Amino acid sequence: MKSQSIKKELEQLRAKKGSLTQVSNAEWYSLFKDEIRNSIAIEGVFTNRTELIDVLEHNKRTDKHKAAAILGYFESASAMYEYAANQYKEKEFSLRMSDVKQIHTLLMRYEKEMGFYIGEIGEFRNTTAQVAHSTFSPISEFYVRQAMELLIKWVNQRLKDGKHDPVALCAMAHVWFEAIHPFRDGNGRAGRILLSYILIGCGLLNIAIKGISKNDREHYYNTLEKADDGFEKLHRRIEQGESFDVKAVDQLNDQQNFDGIVAIVFDRLTDAVSRLKNIGLQHIDKEAQLPLSDLAHIYNYSPDYLRNLINRDQLKGQKKGKTWYVRVRDMAEYVERMRSESARE
Repeated sequence: MKSQSIKKELEQLRAKKGSLTQVSNAEWYSLFKDEIRNSIAIEGVFTNRTELIDVLEHNKRTDKHKAAAILGYFESASAMYEYAANQYKEKEFSLRMSDVKQIHTLLMRYEKEMGFYIGEIGEFRNTTAQVAHSTFSPISEFYVRQAMELLIKWVNQRLKDGKHDPVALCAMAHVWFEAIHPFRDGNGRAGRILLSYILIGCGLLNIAIKGISKNDREHYYNTLEKADDGFEKLHRRIEQGESFDVKAVDQLNDQQNFDGIVAIVFDRLTDAVSRLKNIGLQHIDKEAQLPLSDLAHIYNYSPDYLRNLINRDQLKGQKKGKTWYVRVRDMAEYVERMRSESARE
């Protein structure tokens, strides 16, 4: 399964560094800030790194709507991610309706206070939803709760029986949530937080779906659009009074191609893990030669394993006295090559 190698890498990182998804973890916090920038950009709220840091760390003033989006995302995601990590640690993770509503409540709190959000935060919409950048029609407001209950039941059952790889499960759940569009506003951001919330609950990591550039946003929108046909058909049938169970949902999903959205999630997850592992090398000269033992510690390999790679000519090394040295660039290229081969399996 694709996610197993990533999960193993993360377990090794946790053993070395403890909890990963905390703001006090500077390495993860850097990744998290990129997630915020990209996610709010997908919704048309653009901020540079300086503005983001000014709002989060220096309490400086900026455009009110932008500040509300930044602060809301930060509070919602940071709280929910830590909660999911604790549930995973205690082997208690499951998805509840209250979790989904809490994501939205924290996310939209500041926009509500500043008058940008109309309605009750954390409550499902009671009006028809119009979705920008999409041609599909979300489920009728009269059936939102029914659809959400079915989504949550499906996720929990599939978490329990392991029918789907966790990355695929999270990607499919994300498409379904966006197809339901349960809230009046904030569904895109809430859906991406929910996606990462489930990933963390599965022992993985939150991701930053690219959204800064127009091409990245359009790729994401188009990928969602191609994957939601089955859910839209499901919703039309629910609106006509049909009832569905988890097995019936699986039968519909088997007819739908989710490869595109799964590829996005897996790519961003791989990137996130790589950043956590390699962030300590960002300020090191790529041409520098480091002792084998140091690189083994950084990349979570045993020194014996790396020495065997050198002996088999799979990794370039130079022996100085009794110590092997490896160029940083060569080590990084080997790790990336192994990760690419794993992704193709």
